[in-house]
Amino acid sequence: MGSSTDPALIVFAWGNESRGDDGIGPLLARRLLELELPALVVIEDHQLNIEHVTDLTADGAALFIDASIEIKEGHRLERIEPSREGNFSTHAISPQALLNVYEQTMKAPAPDAWLLHVAGRDFGLGAEPGEVALRAIDGAAEFLHSLLSNSPDEWRARLTQEVSGQKTETNAITGA
Repeated sequence: MGSSTDPALIVFAWGNESRGDDGIGPLLARRLLELELPALVVIEDHQLNIEHVTDLTADGAALFIDASIEIKEGHRLERIEPSREGNFSTHAISPQALLNVYEQTMKAPAPDAWLLHVAGRDFGLGAEPGEVALRAIDGAAEFLHSLLSNSPDEWRARLTQEVSGQKTETNAITGA
């Protein structure tokens, strides 16, 4: 870690709470904020934006949290790398593209980064989070609480351990 004021982990959680399960990110962000951990920075937004590149730090690590239709239930942790592929516009950007923009603008390697997929099914306007999402949120919150109950120096190692401990994409961390 860099100076004592640098966060050990920056969490980006995004989504639209007026669209049912798309609100998973903000709901988990609030649970993380309740922990009041000084080495943890939680950034909650409607969507991930190119401007979030200025929130990343070279010595810190980044965890991105979003609702996902890629998994049927629970949650899955994935190590991510900078990429020029994926969605990118002046308004919204994928985590991988954001890491790429960081490398291009800061002329430095992107920080270690992970994406926490949290299962969602119902993204209808005006919908409440569904049962699948609520169970997934609880499981993801338990996982994050377990991770963050360690010292900040251990967070990055634990994230790496969790990803390498997954046997297959379908047999990943599910919170079940």
